[in-house]
Amino acid sequence: MSPLGRIGAVVALIAAIGGSMMAGQESPETPLALQPERRYQVIENFGASDAWSMDPIGREWSLENKNRLADLLFSRDKGIGLSLWRFNIGAGSRWTDGNSLWDPWRGAEAFKRSEDSAYNWTRQAGQQWFLKAARDRGVRQFLACAYSPPVWMTANGHAYCDARTGSTNLKPGSEGAFARYLADVLARFARQGMPFQYLSPANEPQWAWEGGQEGCRYNNADLKRLIRAVHGEVERRKLRIGLMVPESGDIGALLDDDLAREWSGKSGPEAVYSAGFNGRGQGKYREYIKDLLGDSELRKMLGRRICAHSYWTDADLQCLSGLRALLRRNLDRYVPGIRYWQTEYCVMEHGRDSGIDTALRVAKVIHYDLTAASASAWHWWLAVSPADYKDGLIYTDYRTTGRQTILPTKTLWALGHYSRFLHPGSRRISLEPSEDRGLLASAYRLQPGNRLAIVLVNTGSADRRVRWSGIGPGRSFIPWVTSSKEDLSPQPAFLSGLPYRIPARSIATLVEK
Repeated sequence: MSPLGRIGAVVALIAAIGGSMMAGQESPETPLALQPERRYQVIENFGASDAWSMDPIGREWSLENKNRLADLLFSRDKGIGLSLWRFNIGAGSRWTDGNSLWDPWRGAEAFKRSEDSAYNWTRQAGQQWFLKAARDRGVRQFLACAYSPPVWMTANGHAYCDARTGSTNLKPGSEGAFARYLADVLARFARQGMPFQYLSPANEPQWAWEGGQEGCRYNNADLKRLIRAVHGEVERRKLRIGLMVPESGDIGALLDDDLAREWSGKSGPEAVYSAGFNGRGQGKYREYIKDLLGDSELRKMLGRRICAHSYWTDADLQCLSGLRALLRRNLDRYVPGIRYWQTEYCVMEHGRDSGIDTALRVAKVIHYDLTAASASAWHWWLAVSPADYKDGLIYTDYRTTGRQTILPTKTLWALGHYSRFLHPGSRRISLEPSEDRGLLASAYRLQPGNRLAIVLVNTGSADRRVRWSGIGPGRSFIPWVTSSKEDLSPQPAFLSGLPYRIPARSIATLVEK
């Protein structure tokens, strides 16, 4: 080989080792300081929900296509390796509320048709298929959730509220009956070898829920009664269940009033969180941290966990970082280090986007939930959506065309940058700066094996070069990249101590070999 040829070969080798995967304008190098001894939250899981499309899909699709969907969601080799699956315990709206639903796929069966009827465990068969498919692919954490009490337990006979409902649609004095129903479902699945570890008995209790889909509001007093009833029932039956509440639909509703005023920049007594519906005068629908964690009895019942949803929180950096830092401060005011779960998110906008734009928006939300709020768990909303909305990890046109289409999104793979690698027991460690001009960075010790992983999100239009300190040189890493051209794809290995170039508008997870 000529001297010129040898020089060319060396240059090519250095580019491969350094992780240069995309041509682009040269950028200044960003130094990152890794401090493995500074440890933060333990990761408990990443999840998504089976509502509502998994039931018709599970009942009607071919085995081949169902397995393909299950692989995309649960497999650590072929998909994103979710570690938790959310199962909707239906309220029976499919039978009673067909004219009030946004579409037929927004309703569900129930395991009983009426108060006096026998249980029928063959119902929700499609959802049950995906429960088993998740277990068969290694998922070990399952969360059962109820968006509404069964229709025969509601005040208006529907799985949604209306103007006559009052503070809650659960019939007065029915907390015990609802708790027994939920416990019956949990016990049955446990006997079948499908135990649930977590139960969410209420969802977004501050919203009106007046039609469209299953939902039930509860003011704080209603919610406390329900928590006590459910906790008492699962304890009596010796079911090992963690209660997940309040599943607030807005982070702001968690905050103490003084911190809500600080966040709003207003000081008047009226400058507190408002549910913004006809719940006024029907009780309190806010200050969930204070009213739940500030009560020593309830705090014990909740097992040092509290959860909410991150909707409408990506408008700017102050919202992404500042609001979550305030949330963490509020949580630590009552229980320092309490585990916070982000249990539902999608981009609340019409129009599907299967591309990198929405994926990068979602990656930013995940990053700040993990780094600013120290979330221990992160859950997406609809695993599979039939809608023209930014709510699906995967889309299908089956509802309108009858074709069993499977349309994965870049958002699916964006979540996979966390869920496939950060298995339960992994731990976030210090990596600074975590944000630098559109480059987001976080680091983790993986379990099992204690290997290092670094997740980088480059939202900018130019490649970025990074080099980190804190570990010795010569340790080998595999980059996994999602961009407009790649879907969580492995790239050539490179060595620590050398710069790594992350392509413009991409996500990279660097996993130690």
